[in-house]
Amino acid sequence: MVLESILNPKNAEDKPLHVFVIAFLYSFVAVIFAHQLFPQQSSILAVALLTIIFVPFFQKLFEIEEKIEDLAAEKKISAGLFQRHKKIIFVFSAYFLGIICSMSFTHIFLGYNEVFSMQTKTIEGFSAQATGYGNFERFFANNSRVMLLTFLLSTMFGAGAVLILAWNASVIAVYIGLLTKPLAAQVGGVAYLYTLPIGLGSIALHGIPEILAYFIAGLAGGILSVGMIRERIGSIEFNTIVKDSLLLLCTAEILIFGAAVLEAFL
Repeated sequence: MVLESILNPKNAEDKPLHVFVIAFLYSFVAVIFAHQLFPQQSSILAVALLTIIFVPFFQKLFEIEEKIEDLAAEKKISAGLFQRHKKIIFVFSAYFLGIICSMSFTHIFLGYNEVFSMQTKTIEGFSAQATGYGNFERFFANNSRVMLLTFLLSTMFGAGAVLILAWNASVIAVYIGLLTKPLAAQVGGVAYLYTLPIGLGSIALHGIPEILAYFIAGLAGGILSVGMIRERIGSIEFNTIVKDSLLLLCTAEILIFGAAVLEAFL
């Protein structure tokens, strides 16, 4: 695959900046192709194209992470669970931020409103919600559902979490675009340099633990998916993978709870 010829998955975990640049460029290409091919359905097609492009890449990464789990089961490495897998979290982050920067730039400077119509409706739905205890329950239930879907998609399809991450990144990108457009009309493109950090900062308090939970759930499902294929059920390696996947999933749910508290009450 072209992506793997540009960035070797074996080295990607040491080059998150490269992942960011590639995610930025491919996001731009996905939006252009989606707009040209099926303008009315381009809102979801752009996200689907990104998923198609990156699933094989992340699948290779999950295979690498699963091998690390094997080494841990065989006592050949002593690092803790999160220490063992911290590099792939940086790769997820680079991929996520690359999409945000690329799609927000496209939304502001190229227009293509139909490409981002579904994301705009999603943001309008969020804006209509108030804060408080009732919404804490709604935020917690909705985010838990998304987190569980991320885990299940990764378990069933290897790197299915890439779809949900791309969608969430596109929603944040449009949110930043909506913040920037009024200012850009007055002062020009430099407005983007101001509103990008402001937009990210405005959702960082609850957004960081929420998105991190999706990263961790995707990792849990990804290594479990590979482990179910490669390892013998009941073996030490398989049992270690199942145990660590469940621990990662529980950690993701704790992060979702914390994010819901922050989003509802702060």
